[in-house]
Amino acid sequence: MLTIRIGDKLYENITDGSEIIEDFDVKNLEFWVVSVNGNALKNVGNKSTAKDSQGRNPLEVNTYVETKGRITVRLNYHAQDDPVTANQAYPFEIGKLTFASSKADLVTVPTVKKLTGVTVTPLTKSLKITWKKSDVTGYQIQYSVYKNFKSAKTINVAKTKTAYTIKKLGAKKNYYVRIRGYKTYKDDLGKNAKAYGAWTTVNKKTK
Repeated sequence: MLTIRIGDKLYENITDGSEIIEDFDVKNLEFWVVSVNGNALKNVGNKSTAKDSQGRNPLEVNTYVETKGRITVRLNYHAQDDPVTANQAYPFEIGKLTFASSKADLVTVPTVKKLTGVTVTPLTKSLKITWKKSDVTGYQIQYSVYKNFKSAKTINVAKTKTAYTIKKLGAKKNYYVRIRGYKTYKDDLGKNAKAYGAWTTVNKKTK
């Protein structure tokens, strides 16, 4: 049985046919075999700097199945060719080991288009913002007296609305207003998340 490390996480009791499932990019996977049946190994992995007499990695990794977010490999460790003497007593072969990213099973993060038809109309101590209806879960409006939206106030608006009036503003005062749509979805942990569209920004002065 193998113990394999990916990043700072250990996966123990790895045998032929095991699957290691985690949120990682299998195409750029770097893994290290830490031990064989409890016997520690040093510098044994698919990115190892160890080389045999022909300049090859003593850990032979043959990929025979690769799909989106999933890769199955055959591992054949030629221990006798490893320059680390302490490793040479522990050869192993795993005919089938699968690395699978749990991200492959995630719902796709929804795309949210930038809103169109956005206008801001100055009113007495208020600003009315209108926009064309979009296929979203809701809208988010922010306004501030600063161009960089420092200390901005945020308003969430229902998806059924296409207009909103920001009230209790200063008279004849310049404001920066921006709006975007958002969609809700479930992330890989089953928690609620939001995907946002790009902001549309308008600068207006109240009456």
